[in-house]
Amino acid sequence: MAELYQGDLLFATHDNLEHLALIERIIGPFPRRMLQRASELKSPMAEQAFDSSGRHRMERVLSLDNASHVRESTPLESVVRRRKDAWFLDLLRRLIVIDPERRSTARDALRNSFG
Repeated sequence: MAELYQGDLLFATHDNLEHLALIERIIGPFPRRMLQRASELKSPMAEQAFDSSGRHRMERVLSLDNASHVRESTPLESVVRRRKDAWFLDLLRRLIVIDPERRSTARDALRNSFG
């Protein structure tokens, strides 16, 4: 929906490490609980991508071009700038929550979006 609204990809990359960095930049940090779980599972990508504080190691693991692309990306709030579309930003915020346990279901989002 965000991509249709803005006419561009929200996470414009095919690189997994850059994708994680874009998610962090556009949506916000990954929940510590999720990163801890990935660490317990010995996920090589999680161990490579995130430091001990849970932040993406962008400068260490991305090429200069990819890191620059991530830095130039803007938070989700900048996708929806028109005041009359504030309801849409609220909907996006509820649907693009990183933690699946906190993310709205489609049913919940529909029930709460237009009223």
